[in-house]
Amino acid sequence: MQMQIQGQIMGVKRFNGQIDGKTFDYCRVIVSTPLDSSQGNALGSSATEYDYGGSVNFEQFKSLSFPFEASLTVELVTNGKSQKLKILGFQPKSPNKG
Repeated sequence: MQMQIQGQIMGVKRFNGQIDGKTFDYCRVIVSTPLDSSQGNALGSSATEYDYGGSVNFEQFKSLSFPFEASLTVELVTNGKSQKLKILGFQPKSPNKG
């Protein structure tokens, strides 16, 4: 299931290499996520990492200044036990001028 969400991208990281003989190639986007304040035990936001394909996607961020607001195209996926969001694409929002 694909959907659009708005978020503040705080950072991005990549890895392409081997650890203990296992190959890894990923890009992870760090997005500011509101904490659940409904129980009165949390306020503000936290950083959540979302998968964004392979390390090659890191290049899309090199010319951007962090943090920035963006429209994120995400997909909800499951392994049968838990669900997570994966980023499929993003579009930085234009800064307000005025």
